[in-house]
Amino acid sequence: MEPITSWSPERVSDWLKGLGPPLQQYPFGEWQLSGLDLLQVSFRELEQLGVHKIGHQELILEAVEKLCSLMYGMGGENLRSHTEGLRNVAHSLQMGLQSRWRVNTYDGQSATKLPGEVLQSVLSLITTAKGLFSLLNRYLFSQLSGYTASRDIITHCRELGTTVHKDITVYEKEKDIISICRRLVAICDEIPEQ
Repeated sequence: MEPITSWSPERVSDWLKGLGPPLQQYPFGEWQLSGLDLLQVSFRELEQLGVHKIGHQELILEAVEKLCSLMYGMGGENLRSHTEGLRNVAHSLQMGLQSRWRVNTYDGQSATKLPGEVLQSVLSLITTAKGLFSLLNRYLFSQLSGYTASRDIITHCRELGTTVHKDITVYEKEKDIISICRRLVAICDEIPEQ
């Protein structure tokens, strides 16, 4: 994603429009704020632009702060750490399942119920994915850059949920889970490039 400081006034206007219905009354397009202007906006400037309600000023300023946090890692919650977290959990689950297949006592061809530790790992993966999904959606990536990763992440989480409940052998479930984990790892590898 391009740096916020290089955003055009149109891009800034689109981003502001995505902040929610209470703010739709403002003529964002007429403000002609550049990306740098957006990052430096204050409550006084918002008042000069016609945003007199303190609640609306707070919404805009908090959204700008969160945007900075996402892009520049301020506040500890950033895209890179969430992406790496999901990638690590998905890769660990994938490798853990594959290593189970090498054990002589593996009974995945006859059993239909996944072991508790595998279910716990799947739950951890879904929880981690929800965190990244929430972060991506909070900053409106899909509207800003045609970003589809957030939608793909949730689709794969739904597949995981469906897979663990299927009436098939553990081996078949694990094959499906490994495939989903590989796709999630690929998505995580692509996110920093966007």
